[in-house]
Amino acid sequence: MGVRAFLGSRIALEIHGGEMLTLYRGVWPQNVSRLAKYSVRFHDGAWTVAVLYEVSSGLRYLALDEARDDLAEMVNVVKQSFRGTPGGTFYVNEYRHVVVPVDSDDGVIYYFGGYLTGDLAFRYEDAVLSTRPVNSDGRPLSPGDRWIGPRPGIPYVLAAGGNDIYYETPALTDSHLPAVRPRTTQKIQLSKVLRNPVVVRQAVAPIARVRGHGGGRFYVNEHGAIFTPIDKDNGLEYIYCGMINRVAWFPEPRTS
Repeated sequence: MGVRAFLGSRIALEIHGGEMLTLYRGVWPQNVSRLAKYSVRFHDGAWTVAVLYEVSSGLRYLALDEARDDLAEMVNVVKQSFRGTPGGTFYVNEYRHVVVPVDSDDGVIYYFGGYLTGDLAFRYEDAVLSTRPVNSDGRPLSPGDRWIGPRPGIPYVLAAGGNDIYYETPALTDSHLPAVRPRTTQKIQLSKVLRNPVVVRQAVAPIARVRGHGGGRFYVNEHGAIFTPIDKDNGLEYIYCGMINRVAWFPEPRTS
């Protein structure tokens, strides 16, 4: 299983196969619903990538992508390095970074597991559930359309007033091998990252057109697709906002 070293704040880093697993320097998705994450589960004698899919209000289906044993193994390497058992949740962000949470004495901490290659594809009855922004017959969605695909994504917030985007995450040290700063969080605002009001307006526009000036949470998935929950008469409905403009967005976090 490798050599385990403890650095700062009792955060464990594990050498596995000659490579060191490091704390993830980007967003740590916290307090999101079960529908907003992927998982690795044991099914029919093999570890399989799964997602919980909401078919309709009150009806949920556990969809599987049984062809992605490579991704399941990637996640399990991280899970087993720290807790000794495979399986559990993970995330894929807009940079296609595989982000894996593990339990520790300091709470849940997040590690970089590798990169997602190719696409994930799940099935529900005779339908393919794509995480791309497409409708049931494969045609591209338009901003304002209902998001019908699986919902795993990284949470961001459109600020009140609709003029900025931010996320909050546990603060890490700036060392080569980062550790968690005890009891410290960090708020990252797009306006302070880009320092260009025109570019920031380009970034917030597709979300603000759907959410309005009240702001609120939205999600970005591995394709850069943006979708957000909106209150409707029969509960929440997820709406497609568009694609992120990678020039007008947060920079890709370092992974080494």
